Amino acid sequence: MHKGILDRRPDVGAVVHCHSRHATILACAGLQIPPMHYMVAVSGGSSVPVAPYATFGSEELAATVVEALDGRYAALMANHGQIVAAPNLDFALAITEEVEEQAAVYWGTLAIGGPNLLSEDEMSRILQRFRSYGQR
Repeated sequence: MHKGILDRRPDVGAVVHCHSRHATILACAGLQIPPMHYMVAVSGGSSVPVAPYATFGSEELAATVVEALDGRYAALMANHGQIVAAPNLDFALAITEEVEEQAAVYWGTLAIGGPNLLSEDEMSRILQRFRSYGQR
């Protein structure tokens, strides 16, 4: 899976895969992380999608994960965990931590009736700002 991502994504220099608690809870429930907080955009999109389930270590899993990561840095893997693909390891680890934080926040909102979602227009503005936010 890692090699498949690296082979298919020339922009990627590091892949982080883990079974962090809240991301794995959502992945096992088949729930993406929706646009409920602007920091979801660190994933490279307005949500963190869920790649369909396939057996670990299989070519099928590698293919579904590559597809779910198309144009983004992060995805959940159904009944598995999370995966992040980024230009370097520091960036990939930072995204991994933020995806787990957003998964925990989303999970928490589900316990009290669910989140208020940000609009696609707002997420587009956020994604645009993230291209240069914090850059010198």
